[in-house]
Amino acid sequence: MIPLRDMPREHLDDAPGLATDLDDTLTAHGAGLSARTLEALYELGEMGVPCVIATGRPVGWAQVLASLLPVRAVVAENGGAWALREGTTVRVAFLDDEPTRREGLARAREVADELMKVFPVLSPVTEWASRGTDVVVDIGERVAAPAAVVRDALSLVRARGLHGVASTVHLHVSHRAPDKTLGLRRALDDLGLDGDALGPRWIYLGDSPNDAPAFAAVSRSVGVRNVLRFADAMPSWPRYVTEGEGPDGFVELVGALREARR
Repeated sequence: MIPLRDMPREHLDDAPGLATDLDDTLTAHGAGLSARTLEALYELGEMGVPCVIATGRPVGWAQVLASLLPVRAVVAENGGAWALREGTTVRVAFLDDEPTRREGLARAREVADELMKVFPVLSPVTEWASRGTDVVVDIGERVAAPAAVVRDALSLVRARGLHGVASTVHLHVSHRAPDKTLGLRRALDDLGLDGDALGPRWIYLGDSPNDAPAFAAVSRSVGVRNVLRFADAMPSWPRYVTEGEGPDGFVELVGALREARR
């Protein structure tokens, strides 16, 4: 990975937008958004740089975040759904049609239940916000599952014919391959932006294995420094890396965009 300070200035200057992960990228260790992070989000708007969040959190979170934060959209459940701000309201959309989504969700629930029986250290996640395309178990939010258990759990998911991916906090089980980039492209098109520009021109910022498909697909991908913690579990690395971890890395990236556009 190349230090962010060595990203070509023109790649910062002409980037049409910034897509960013949420947990341990905009936030740190479960803490909320800091004043500096919020200020940086507002600064993106002032620079005319659209910001879209892409997270594994539930679509119910996306609906709330899109209504409260100065972002254009929030892609949720690792690409399976998105919430768009439309004036004073928020609209939610899904990748799959309703029958496919419901059938896949039922299969994912069965496998998630099996995971928690086979690996007792894994814990159910209580979410009062709705989740519409995948099921999650806790591996790092309230419990600390060993890395070997997470690897074995992901292997079991694959053996059952489903897809799994781990973030810093949750293990996601889904009938579709988790891919934030697909959800991002669809959300950008839904916004009237150019979804095809995501790969060659947008900047993507993330920190963990559920960001790996985006790191592979987006040529101007950036990892916050804590991405280095996943040395044994990252199938694709970002092109650039910040000096700061989590939200410090996000603020660093916004600062680089500001300097390049002066």
